[in-house]
This record gives sequence, C-alpha cells and structure tokens, in this order.
Amino acid sequence: MPELPEVETIVRDLRPSLIGRLFGRTRAIRKDIIHGAAEPIDTVLPGRRIENITRRAKRIVFELDGPTRMVVHLGMSGRLLLMPTRRAVAKHTHLRVAIRGAGLELRFIDPRRFGGVWLVSEKEGPTVGRTLGPLGPEPLDLSPARFARLLRRRRQIKALLLDQRMIAGLGNIYCDEALHAAQVHPVTAAETLSVSEVKRLLRAIKSTLNKAIRLNGSTMADYRRANGDPGSFQNYHRVYQRAGKPCKKCGTQIERITVAGRSSFFCPACQRLRV
Repeated sequence: MPELPEVETIVRDLRPSLIGRLFGRTRAIRKDIIHGAAEPIDTVLPGRRIENITRRAKRIVFELDGPTRMVVHLGMSGRLLLMPTRRAVAKHTHLRVAIRGAGLELRFIDPRRFGGVWLVSEKEGPTVGRTLGPLGPEPLDLSPARFARLLRRRRQIKALLLDQRMIAGLGNIYCDEALHAAQVHPVTAAETLSVSEVKRLLRAIKSTLNKAIRLNGSTMADYRRANGDPGSFQNYHRVYQRAGKPCKKCGTQIERITVAGRSSFFCPACQRLRV
C-alpha cells in the first residue's frame, strides 16, 4: 500500500503541471470507486480550476475553485498517473480526467479497488459510497511531548503506529524501518518506552520518512510515481521483506512475525524484546 512518502512524491510530481490548470472531460469508467457528494463527477469536475494539491496522511487532496474538493486514496494497489491523452489506457483504469489545453489526463488505476475517489463538498446534501475516516496528527509534525502522550497506551507499539486515528500516514514499510532504526521491538508495549526511547523513535520515524521522500518512495509491487516511474527507497530497506537475510547493522538473520494482522520484519539482536 502506498504510504506517506509515496503519496507525498505523487503530490510533488503533480503540482508543477496541474496547479492553475482546469479540469476537462471526465470519464468515470467504474462509478463504484466514486464516493462522497452524490453529484455526478463528470459534471462536477469539468471547468474547475486546480488551486492546490496537498497531502493529508495517505490521501491526495485537490483543492478546487468551487465548493468541492477531490480526494484520492490509493488503497492497496492504486496509481494516480498523469499521462498524455493519446497514450494507451491501462487495464483497471477506473477514472480519466482531462487537463484542458495540456494534452494530458489524470488516470486513476486500481486493480483491487480498495482505493477510491471522494468528492468532498461544503454543501449539505446526499452522499454515496464510503466515508473518509478520522485521522490523527501527521508524524512529521509531531513534537516529542505530543508523541509521548500518544504512546501512553497499553498497545503494541507497531499496532499503535499503524492506527491512522492515532498517527496518520505510517504503514507497514515505514513502521518496520523506523522501529529497526530506533532499536525497538515491534511488540513492545508503547507505554513501557522510556523518555529516551520515545525521542529516539520519533527521530527515526522522521528521518526514515524524509529519506524515503527524497528517494521517491518504495516500489515493492504496484506503486508508481505520477509519471509511471518507480521509487527507489526499496533499495535501502534494512528489514522490510528481508526475512532470512542478514541485518545490515549486525549481521543477525532478520525474522518475520505477525503484528496487528500484518507481516512484521525485525532484527532480534538490534531490537531485543524486554521481558
């Protein structure tokens, strides 16, 4: 699933080409991936100016000149590509939005359809489909004091970090990588972390995310940048999906366990579990 660095990369890719442009012809091939305001997307978007493109957690937010925003969530397998209009349309393309005067169009592709596109309107009215859930604070904006307060819970640290209501934007890859960098075992009870461990973990989260953003995210399967290129942070993973391989820090074999229903990778020597 694309996480914070992947979504941030897409946002940064799209901004130079799209801010100030107008949406044009809109074609929803599968209407069941459109949620939120019940107004037809093919009548809402054409003619709307793109004022800004931002990221909130794992969501791409298009700020438009009218009362409606468009929010894209990539889910497990989604891609949001900016393609020349004449380029062949890939399988599982569910939404196509032309960019007026640019010879380009946005294409939302999602084979597994866990993602979607939301029309978020300031007007009250009927809604359709799924709702967007609440989000916690952004990890890159967290202060040590607020992070410490969030961790005062009897939950496994990785389960807590994955909870989007607690901290928004982290997923499996960057939780594993940050926990390894901070030398914290993924099933450690969050409330048992010392003050120094909490500070070290927050530093690890921020440094891991920032490095991944610089390297345009991790392409493990479906994720691609807005131009179709892969990211490259996967070449620097220290534990994620490296079970059975030596730890890049100490040489101990990386292990895999399940935490909060997700495969979790860690080094048993660098990330010792307190008993």
